Amino acid sequence: MSVEFIAAYAGSSVAQAALVAGATASAAPVWTQALRHRIFALVPLLSLVGVVVLLRIHPQYADTFATVALVCVPLLALIGAARFGPLAMLATLTALAVVLHDTHSLPGQLAALTLIGGSCLLLGSLLVELTPPKWLGAGIVAMAAADLVLVASGLLGPASDVLNAAGVGDHLPQLQRVEIGPLEMGYGDVFLPALVGALLAARARRRTWAAGLTLGFALAAGLVFLAFDRLPATVPVALALLVVEAGGVVRDAWRRHRRGIAVEPLPVPAQ
Repeated sequence: MSVEFIAAYAGSSVAQAALVAGATASAAPVWTQALRHRIFALVPLLSLVGVVVLLRIHPQYADTFATVALVCVPLLALIGAARFGPLAMLATLTALAVVLHDTHSLPGQLAALTLIGGSCLLLGSLLVELTPPKWLGAGIVAMAAADLVLVASGLLGPASDVLNAAGVGDHLPQLQRVEIGPLEMGYGDVFLPALVGALLAARARRRTWAAGLTLGFALAAGLVFLAFDRLPATVPVALALLVVEAGGVVRDAWRRHRRGIAVEPLPVPAQ
């Protein structure tokens, strides 16, 4: 691993942690509550496995994914920025201008990451509104498990390479994936931390703790690159979610136990 790669991986880990910490819930209109169903918990898993299977069978569809991402990612990022006010909108417009001016430089790559992250924050908050929390948590873990299996089996590599190479033109950005120097990440590696952050926000869990765990797990997982050239970047995020949820369950049980002790009546002495 070169120093440049180590710096790029550390930066991507910080970006994942920042998405966990900065995600919000309740972005969807009230009428979406009528659509709320556990079937949407399959979206994270299908977004990974479905794309891999499709590109393994029809690799020519990679250019279609690139075209859709080029149009939808900036649009979703702008819609998401509108929720946070003028400063967020200005930052998103600036990122769009930078990435269109020079998509291959480091500022252009970071601008593309900003747009992709903004789109993921909106999609994550929307999916949280559509899915019961426990089912969505299971869907997140299932996606990370599938990512691990696909990487370990070598099935992810060919589909990922085809998608990463796809593009609309030499001078237009590739917003279906993240590139930071020599490091490449899939859209799902950015989407999952945004989704986890939105889920924790909806469940009133501490996202700062989850963000710290995400960063720690991600940096530790980077040791995998000493032996392999590919890493399931969704796994550290899912592990952070499991630890935070387990801690929340233990904390809630302890509080109920303490309340039970507090209200327990004192024994009446015998006459």
